[in-house]
Amino acid sequence: MINPNREYRLEGSHWVSPVNFDDEVTRDFDFPNPLGLIDSTLRKTNYTAGAETTIDGFLRIAQALEDIGIKDESLNLDWWGDDTPNARELEMVREVLAGGFAFTCNVYADTLLGNGDGTPRIDPLSTVDLLLSIGAKVIAPGIVEASSPESEARQLRQLAEVVEYATSCGLEWTVTLAQAGRRGFDSMMRVANEAVALGAKRIDLMDSTSSLSPEAMRVFIRRFRSRLATEVPLTMHVHDDFGLGTAGAIAAAAAGAGPDVSVNGVSYRCGFPPLEEVATSLEVLYGVDTGIKLSGLQALSDLVYRETGLPNPALKPVTGGYAYLKSTTADVLSSLRDGVRTFPPISGCLHADVVGADIRWVWDRLSTRAMVRQLAANLGLELNGVEVEAVYKALNDAIDGIPEYPRWLTPEQASALCKETVDFSRQVSQR
Repeated sequence: MINPNREYRLEGSHWVSPVNFDDEVTRDFDFPNPLGLIDSTLRKTNYTAGAETTIDGFLRIAQALEDIGIKDESLNLDWWGDDTPNARELEMVREVLAGGFAFTCNVYADTLLGNGDGTPRIDPLSTVDLLLSIGAKVIAPGIVEASSPESEARQLRQLAEVVEYATSCGLEWTVTLAQAGRRGFDSMMRVANEAVALGAKRIDLMDSTSSLSPEAMRVFIRRFRSRLATEVPLTMHVHDDFGLGTAGAIAAAAAGAGPDVSVNGVSYRCGFPPLEEVATSLEVLYGVDTGIKLSGLQALSDLVYRETGLPNPALKPVTGGYAYLKSTTADVLSSLRDGVRTFPPISGCLHADVVGADIRWVWDRLSTRAMVRQLAANLGLELNGVEVEAVYKALNDAIDGIPEYPRWLTPEQASALCKETVDFSRQVSQR
């Protein structure tokens, strides 16, 4: 944990607004302790269209998740209406369960419980047997909204049968409530309380359509908790359809539900709350212990991009390509004058060292003569006015000659061109 005393300025780490820790802001927070963060990177990678992740790649990601401090991993095994489970999911789940990782794997299967409308086509008890055979220790039946009171009653009888059998086999179980934000609240609370009475160790709430705003999320979680007959840990699963995935996950956590996250927000559609954003925000802006080793986040993010084949968006928060790139006039001048790793951070409130990221500057078209002088000074060169103009023109001309993105010079290129231009200028002046 990097901010246990909830400090707004911590040397070498961050400098944020003190208002974040005002009583007016924090008095209603009710973060779980421990936080109860769960990770869905492995299953969500499977859902990410076009990802090229191999089984060995999944195992490398799993090891990295363990190394960074993940304690709970959610896995899926779905039949999708077929007679057998999806082969790719089955292979991945089997190999991860056999990997001996330190985190607990919670395995959801869509055939563990039906909707209550008749007899399920796939026997739920056979699904329990399959999960047991591949090494599952915790299973997760999902309760969808029933179509009638009769179906709900049948569904709950089926749930009781499944969990009684699972428990007799030595399995623990959680329960998943799908479409939590849009289903009938009273019926949802009935089945939630019944699941808890039957022994569910945790309730995983799912708002997969991003139906709750961050403000509504807090109200929803508080209302849900107030209606539970017996308190059990909660988690909340949201997506990023409105660009509010991180905000929604944090709002849920502030009201008492552990956030469900994935590295880089991997998932289908618009993605998922990114682990690196949620964990860093909670630690820095809220002073919450996430259990995550933040200094490994950049390396983990880079690994998942490599294993999935997805590009790292330049403007992505926390671990994106531009997150710690210094390119504007003032930023480059500060980098040249003070060094890139100075504190307070140049043009930001989070130091790159917090997440283990690199910091670099580039020479963009937004350059000044003061930048030229400082660059030259760093190279041990003192320039006169003519030389400053020559270097300034040479650097800008070089950028203008770059036909495509990225139209900038690296520090090595800018330094070499500066020295070359000065050498040439001085040779000419001596003739």
